[in-house]
Amino acid sequence: MRERENRLIAIENRFSPITEQYRNVRTSIQFAASSGRPMKLLLVTSTEQEEGKTTLASNLAVVMAETNTKVLLIDGDLRRATAGKIFNLRTGTVAGLSTLLSNVGSSLEEAIQRTQIKNLDFLPAGPIPSNPSELLNSNRLNEIFQQVEEKYDFIIVDSPPLLVVTDAQIFSSKVDGVVLVVRENRTKRNNLIKCKTLLERSKARLIGVVYNGAKSLSAGNYNYYKY
Repeated sequence: MRERENRLIAIENRFSPITEQYRNVRTSIQFAASSGRPMKLLLVTSTEQEEGKTTLASNLAVVMAETNTKVLLIDGDLRRATAGKIFNLRTGTVAGLSTLLSNVGSSLEEAIQRTQIKNLDFLPAGPIPSNPSELLNSNRLNEIFQQVEEKYDFIIVDSPPLLVVTDAQIFSSKVDGVVLVVRENRTKRNNLIKCKTLLERSKARLIGVVYNGAKSLSAGNYNYYKY
């Protein structure tokens, strides 16, 4: 991810065209939920590294919290945690998702961190475990998701890319919907097809794709589009 994009534009400039595009993504997700199927637990992933998924997940969490919705952002990358850095929060050296998965007696309340944003909390990835996929592919993750769904109105999971490790595929089978981030001049068509196949195999619900990296003349910067 390019450093200049690794930022909370939804906080830095609430009225920018880019922030408004994040709100458009939020609206699309809300419409997906209004179709009668639940949409409380959302996975944000990509095909490969550096396509902008963590930036999207973080800014989406911010604009979701704007609607007086109690939101939890989970850093589900147990191999390369980055979401906490955007919020200047502790990540790999403190209790987090990996702690909850490996220790049944660990406390969810002690692992969750408050952000500077009203209505937005953060669950870090925690210390890097030796067996991330095995930890995720367990009933313990289902229990954790059930706990956070009782406490929050909306949960966003930022996972590793689908084609890098199996973690995202495991997550996709346990959430209500998946948003796939692709990047202009980077994401390959064949990789998109592979991701679609993996999500279908997991019986995941792909609710949309965010096209990232398109130049916007009006914004003078990179923009995000939902289609």
